[in-house]
Amino acid sequence: VWELLYWRAPGRSALALVGVLGTLGCLARFSAVSVGAYGALAVLGVTLPLRLHRAALRALRRHPPEHPCRVQPEGSVGMSPEEQQRWARRLAQHLIAATRTLTRLFLVHSLPESL
Repeated sequence: VWELLYWRAPGRSALALVGVLGTLGCLARFSAVSVGAYGALAVLGVTLPLRLHRAALRALRRHPPEHPCRVQPEGSVGMSPEEQQRWARRLAQHLIAATRTLTRLFLVHSLPESL
């Protein structure tokens, strides 16, 4: 952060300054929700093609797939029923907590928290 503030890395500092000024300019003209949504869409628009490119390169470098009927290694591959129940309970707890948090944020129970 200090390198950006004191312009020790001019390229990064200029990029940060342009980003902050652009965001503030957009917030002066449009709502915070639309600026956030379009910002998230812009990030997704950059990361998705990069992810697809890496997946394509990985697929091209792969060896030919093995035959699906080859002999499976010995031993247990699955989980025990108790372990499945434990993981299901844990997943349900996380989903409930995430749903409550998102509901609280999107329905604006607390303005500073939602902002």
